[in-house]
Amino acid sequence: MNSPKLKEQIESKLKVYIKRFIRYSSFSHLTSERKEILAGTFVYLKDDHDLIPDDVPNIGYLDDLMVFVEAAKHFISTGAPVAGVCNAEEVLDDLHFVQKNAGLMFGDSHFSIDTIKKLGQKHIGELATLAEEIKSKYSELGDLENE
Repeated sequence: MNSPKLKEQIESKLKVYIKRFIRYSSFSHLTSERKEILAGTFVYLKDDHDLIPDDVPNIGYLDDLMVFVEAAKHFISTGAPVAGVCNAEEVLDDLHFVQKNAGLMFGDSHFSIDTIKKLGQKHIGELATLAEEIKSKYSELGDLENE
């Protein structure tokens, strides 16, 4: 697979998750655990110098996508799929995609849901602000408003 195509696939999938998670973060009935996961995902995405710095050519967003997939996988495993946010078939396809490309990353590429929750614990009350920051940071992916 050539690198520009890989970059396009990563960015396309990432854009879908960003849009859906931003919309989901505005739901009023979220449990504390789900808020922690959403906040932790957004906090991770804000860090330009995470596992793979965002400016690494072609794969800079692969780790960001992996965090979304881990969060979505947890949402599905702990209850009914969240309509309009994630479904089992999509998440399984995306999990296979990131696993197939994980060898391109540096270091340990596993993200546990506990790590994501821990990142988000102190930021639950900031979900709306974090969502806006993510929209701004990833604006080069195109329109990130609700579908």
